[in-house]
Amino acid sequence: MKLLITGSKGFIGKNLAVHFREMDSVEIVEFDKDTDFSDIEKNIEDTDYIIHLAGVNRPDQAKEFYVGNAELTQQLVNLLKTKNLKIPILFASTIHAELDNDYGKSKKQAEDAILEYGNGSIVYRFHNVFGKWCRPNYNSVVATFCNNIATDQEITIEDRTKEIELIYIDDIAYEFKRIISGNKPTERQGDYCYITPRYTVSLGYVADTLAQFRAESQSIYVPATGDDFIKKLHATFVTYLPLKALVATTTKNRDDRGDFTELIRTHQAGQISISTTKPGVIRGQHYHHTKIEKFIVVRGKARIGFTNILDDSDNYTFEVDETEIKIVTIPPGYIHNIKNIGDSDMIMVLWGNELFDKNFPDTYAKKVVSSGAKSLAGESDK
Repeated sequence: MKLLITGSKGFIGKNLAVHFREMDSVEIVEFDKDTDFSDIEKNIEDTDYIIHLAGVNRPDQAKEFYVGNAELTQQLVNLLKTKNLKIPILFASTIHAELDNDYGKSKKQAEDAILEYGNGSIVYRFHNVFGKWCRPNYNSVVATFCNNIATDQEITIEDRTKEIELIYIDDIAYEFKRIISGNKPTERQGDYCYITPRYTVSLGYVADTLAQFRAESQSIYVPATGDDFIKKLHATFVTYLPLKALVATTTKNRDDRGDFTELIRTHQAGQISISTTKPGVIRGQHYHHTKIEKFIVVRGKARIGFTNILDDSDNYTFEVDETEIKIVTIPPGYIHNIKNIGDSDMIMVLWGNELFDKNFPDTYAKKVVSSGAKSLAGESDK
């Protein structure tokens, strides 16, 4: 499949070109403001799809809106008609085409030209787009906020409560890849199609969230990426950070048992740590009321012991080693320990459902009952 992408060096064009190159048997021809329209004429005959992104949104004079939006689009349509080609066009318009200003009217004229041409063409009206490689201090408040906050510059917000509706760059790419593969638009309203999902957020919320990202960018804290918008906003923000700000340092705590290091802290899903334990050494010998832990031995061999705090006869052991990675959940109310029964240092990854708080650790010392323990080997109901 051969794709012609107009506006290929813009924010959306650069992202889409990368996505399309990931598809098998896709050839891309790029057209941008620095190339001549004759390049389209040379490549149009065997083109299978046109991705029309080229346009003008911040010209020096109002007439440039019409030249860069309406007239360029009409020129493209006229070329196809003259050559009697029926190549579908995916046109990136904007929700501002509904507005009564020069930008909106020029985009509406471009839309009308595409719709009149037809031949399977689709007009998408984009909401505000955010994502990697967007130019700051131009026409994207998210890009400007990301750039300034990432580089410790001031931002200006006239109304923190003002809401904007955002779509993510990769969601555009996935939608367009679906379309050229023969699928229907995800959302159509009359003549126009829209990208989903969309996120309605206030400027204050965006700014505060980005500020938190910046404050924690060189710490072991990670954001709540289970939230789809937070995940995408954080992915965008990280691309604006200087590379030196992408490195965080944590503390390795070492004693005669081995070492213990916190790796990741989250605001909603606990923390991840890693430890080494010398041969013959036992760690743990305590229980928790609410805290849940998961033990994952990734190197070496270990025996994990469990004793019910209410019943010493409810007493089990479970052996794990690196040959088959097991994720062992430690339930509240069970005294537990883990012993390195191998010949070399054991390495274990630990997850806890809450952040460690030295003022309230929810950890109470008590030894696992070592006699009469039943093996959990081969059992799955404990």
